[in-house]
Amino acid sequence: MKLERDAFEEHFRNYRKYLRTEIHRFCDSASVYRQISERTQDHLDELNLAPAFFSTVEDTLFTTIVLWADKLFDERGERGLFNFLTFIEYNRDWMTTAELQRRRGYPDDHWMLQGRIPITAKSIEEDRAKIRSLEALKSIRIRRDKFHGHFDKDYFFDRSRLQNEAPLHWKDLNEAAQVMGTMLNDYSVDFDGEMFSWTTMNIDDLRHLLRAAKRGRHRNAD
Repeated sequence: MKLERDAFEEHFRNYRKYLRTEIHRFCDSASVYRQISERTQDHLDELNLAPAFFSTVEDTLFTTIVLWADKLFDERGERGLFNFLTFIEYNRDWMTTAELQRRRGYPDDHWMLQGRIPITAKSIEEDRAKIRSLEALKSIRIRRDKFHGHFDKDYFFDRSRLQNEAPLHWKDLNEAAQVMGTMLNDYSVDFDGEMFSWTTMNIDDLRHLLRAAKRGRHRNAD
């Protein structure tokens, strides 16, 4: 739906704020999930001090990863990246370089205004194609439909089918996060020049915790 300028700007800021939150939820979940997995290589004994806790956290994080990727990439979703792109498509008159200059009060020779590529229906469709081309998309949908969102009777009793038919690798999660974050940042910069980092804060907390547990375990052994 085409909005008036003020209504568009308010809706864009709100949409950006909440998309940023949900993209971070995906990125942070994937990052911590990987941390737990990798710590089995160098801190397995410490993880085994609380195996039920770490197993539950790991399973919960993976479910979050699948569900949030599915929601953010759902073409029919009422909110998510496809819906966001449609919102931009209808209101791209308010996403021009001139509008960026007005919002930020940039002088005519400001570097942010130089060589900007206009947003067009074609460029928006190319962004849709980037999402559709993700190799992991099929696996995410299968896992969501057959297990994490609903219990399919066949997959419920044969969990190995998910791994065989819907594999997910670290590179898949990285690529999904890259598409999410880059897409929101691209339109955010076109709107008012703002860009976000998707790095998980305090990601080394788990390593520090397990190192402390290892030192404590060794002291107790002595």
